Amino acid sequence: MVDNSALEQLIRAKNKINFFKDLTDYQIQTLIKDIVFKKLNRHETIFRQGETRDPYIYYVLAGSVKVNLRDDYGVTKTVTTLPVGSIIGEMQIVLNQERTASCVANNEENILIGFTINEYQLGQHGNIYAVFYRNIAEVLARKIEDTNKKIK
Repeated sequence: MVDNSALEQLIRAKNKINFFKDLTDYQIQTLIKDIVFKKLNRHETIFRQGETRDPYIYYVLAGSVKVNLRDDYGVTKTVTTLPVGSIIGEMQIVLNQERTASCVANNEENILIGFTINEYQLGQHGNIYAVFYRNIAEVLARKIEDTNKKIK
């Protein structure tokens, strides 16, 4: 059951969350299964590379997040720092596999909204999911484009 006050806050932030572009409040309510708010201090871990138990996609409401990758030799490197308005954790949902990176709170105070998707509504509301997953594809394409610009 979704916490109504948390859902209301998520809907108020919908215009800042690219995943919800072109979706009505009702359609967002149909998509969302669960919502959590996380308040984190600097250096607190949001999730770790390789984890599978955290099913949330997170929206950075306040603060910033370092994205770290661990290589095959166990060396960890920060690949980027994401500001307010960024989305993290969507790769696990899209790929249905373990987290591909670790994310760590970077500021003294960080606030994230985490949400999960209600996959059980897919059959009844396929059009809503089509828009949602199109939006995810656009966000991921932009991330790839930004990464390509950084390595050129």
